[in-house]
Amino acid sequence: MGPAAPANLIAHHASDMNQPIACGGVAVYPDDIIFGDSEAVIVIPREYVNEIADEAVEMEEQEEFLKLEIESGKSTFGVYPPNKETLERFEVWRKSACSGRLRCEPAQYID
Repeated sequence: MGPAAPANLIAHHASDMNQPIACGGVAVYPDDIIFGDSEAVIVIPREYVNEIADEAVEMEEQEEFLKLEIESGKSTFGVYPPNKETLERFEVWRKSACSGRLRCEPAQYID
């Protein structure tokens, strides 16, 4: 792909700021958090950011543990989706991993 054409400042200009908008059929309010990657873009209302971030970290930690379980030779049955015994092993692993790179206490992402 080549360079993009410069914006036409006569046709495209800001008419207001800090106002709710609709984007792709979704309401976006000032201070909402916009997150995107190569697969999707999501809008997170600011009041839910910490809760969603904590859940995302928990899910990522669990996925990492489940991957390690399968790589160690365990059958996928009972590991994915995790059964009670696997979840118990996850909690033990998670507590032992607290001294390493994983976050163990809820964090404050946005004030």
